[in-house]
Amino acid sequence: MRAILHCDLNNFYASCEVLQNPPLRGLPVAVGGREEDRHGVVVASNYEAKKFGVRCGVTTHEAKKLCKNLVICPPHFSLYNKYSRLVRRIYESYTDKVEVFSIDECFLDVTHSKIFGTPVEIANEIRERVKKEIGLTISVGVSYNKTFAKIGSDYKKPDATTVITEENFKDIVWPLPVGDMFGVGRKSREKLERFGVATIGDLAHMDRNFLVKEFGKVGDDLYKKANGLDDEEVNGEYEQPKSVGNSATFYKDLTDLKDIALAFNTIAESVAERMIKHNLKQARTLSIVVRDADLKFYQRQCQMPPCRSSEVFSKYALKLFKESFFSLKRVRLLGITVSGFEENSQLSFFEEKQDNMDEIMHTIRQKYGHNKIVRGNALLDTKISTALDREQLDKKSEEDK
Repeated sequence: MRAILHCDLNNFYASCEVLQNPPLRGLPVAVGGREEDRHGVVVASNYEAKKFGVRCGVTTHEAKKLCKNLVICPPHFSLYNKYSRLVRRIYESYTDKVEVFSIDECFLDVTHSKIFGTPVEIANEIRERVKKEIGLTISVGVSYNKTFAKIGSDYKKPDATTVITEENFKDIVWPLPVGDMFGVGRKSREKLERFGVATIGDLAHMDRNFLVKEFGKVGDDLYKKANGLDDEEVNGEYEQPKSVGNSATFYKDLTDLKDIALAFNTIAESVAERMIKHNLKQARTLSIVVRDADLKFYQRQCQMPPCRSSEVFSKYALKLFKESFFSLKRVRLLGITVSGFEENSQLSFFEEKQDNMDEIMHTIRQKYGHNKIVRGNALLDTKISTALDREQLDKKSEEDK
């Protein structure tokens, strides 16, 4: 039988901040943006802060009222990536089948790792090593499929191992709210609740054909997961993304086309860098997202010559904006996403030159730091050109299909 672990680092972002700054140990700590830059939302907190009700989504102003001695740290992405890599090295010493689910979560297939002990012994040894060698704690779910392993890691926190087997899953899993199941997002949960499905057990007893009729293939997947029939493999191999993008909320509403152009330049650079990191050669499709001062979202898409040039991305993004959103008076957020990746299209001399420039800048930034090399126009407004450095953390909740 398969042996799957799901390892979930507890309070990862706040714990990394404490590790970096030991005097914070034992204090209520939250990670959030600066209120003056309109990123004043808590995106993570430790257990000491949660005791006061400081949780993800609370404004930093409200968090301070809930906990007067709360320490709020800005996000430090390089720090989180560093600790994530260190923990992953420990995982990889037990199996080559490690699937990164998010920066602080991984699936491990330890079916053929018997040399290290039983699955439970491996889980407990990993917990102890991560605590002793790095200073972080994790919760581990042990099961025969990915769905129940994920539920197990959430079942008991912090620093715990939960085992879910074919014999006990009905007692542990079925009483849980249906929204606790891996793969059930907000929209799916709301729809299921309209059909009287409140728990995972309720879902397991639903008619399979009815679920397929209402949800399509997803309905069949939900039925199998609820009944312990999930046979999805742990994918230890790297899969290239289907799209790459980034967005930023700015310290002020952008009202001038020059500021919008600068913002697109900044975002386009990060998108090109992400393509380089993933070894993606050229993109054919570009889309932009715009959020105005009234928090309304807009999106547009276009085709472009295959390329991996930040300058081309920025040019087409600005062109789309002018054609579709020129009448917007105040812009709060901008984003660029590219897709339709190709490998062998012929680049023009100009495009090849731009591609090389982005690679050179990426190499320098990787070695010496992001701010060691910038384009001249980035100095026109450094708060706009560094907006991505202050961007809020990505939420881990899944997007509903």
